[in-house]
Amino acid sequence: MTSFGRQSTVLGMTVLAAALGAALLAGCAGRTARMDVDSEDDALAGSISSKDFRGVCFEMAQSVVRLPQIQNAKNPPTIAFFEMVNNSDELVNAEDVLYKIRTELIKNSGGKMVFLDRDAIEKIKAERRDKDRGKVTSSGDKALYGADYFMAGRIEGIRRTRGRTETEYIRISVRLTDAASSAIVWENDYEFKKLFLRGVYDR
Repeated sequence: MTSFGRQSTVLGMTVLAAALGAALLAGCAGRTARMDVDSEDDALAGSISSKDFRGVCFEMAQSVVRLPQIQNAKNPPTIAFFEMVNNSDELVNAEDVLYKIRTELIKNSGGKMVFLDRDAIEKIKAERRDKDRGKVTSSGDKALYGADYFMAGRIEGIRRTRGRTETEYIRISVRLTDAASSAIVWENDYEFKKLFLRGVYDR
């Protein structure tokens, strides 16, 4: 074989190796694609999908805003979160349900209610102390609102497994309690059940 022929062979092998390497890297690389937030997460094991989450929060918000205690109030009632407990096997932050309901109500209630940010109380008190000491300017303090109602809820779940078949029932309930009398003035729930057939190699 001539020197030219050997160089051509080496060059061809180098190009082939580079092509194979690129193909291998392309196969190993991940891929990201946008999805509709209301699409079902069929490829993932778990009951509460983004569609379920958004559906329950929107339905709860629609139910709350229609309450006579809200619609007929002379002044917008004040609402504070109490607690949201997750007693299911689902790995979901239960308080996110209340946060989403709050967002829907603030966007769509037309100012019919006011939500209290209890997480900010200590910062508000610290800010007032700084104002009193002249460290920051002030246009006058406002009284801290008390809550007219507490919003709380629960996530309950029942999971059953037989062989590769698994079912899960989920119930999400939210209630509104009168802060003065402790009377529950509203409660609603959202239920769904899903069936999973796991693959042979799924664990």
